[in-house]
Amino acid sequence: MEWVTVVNRSNRVLQGTWNGRHYDIQPGKSAYPEREAEVFKRQNPVMGSEDLRTGALEYLIGIEEHGDPCDSVEENPKAIERWIRDPNDGTEVVKGRAGLYAHERSAALPLDNSFVDPRR
Repeated sequence: MEWVTVVNRSNRVLQGTWNGRHYDIQPGKSAYPEREAEVFKRQNPVMGSEDLRTGALEYLIGIEEHGDPCDSVEENPKAIERWIRDPNDGTEVVKGRAGLYAHERSAALPLDNSFVDPRR
């Protein structure tokens, strides 16, 4: 088992899961086995950085021994998916009530005001 240097490129603690165990990856450098490091990297993409044509994607984790970018990275707080969206395509992504995201629908059903949500 070979150990590699993992660089958390963000300024927050990142999460990684390997073999059912959860890991907190602190900002800066740390060391992990190579297989786990690669999985942690793929679990932490920079949202809004994937090019749909080339498939190129940025990650919040870099592995020094693989020659990955290890400089700090700024995240776009409005990006909620991996793809780069064209701001002029007319698509608006809105947050759903269940914490999931969906495209805004132009033919939405009217709301029934008789229902009272007990969580409010």
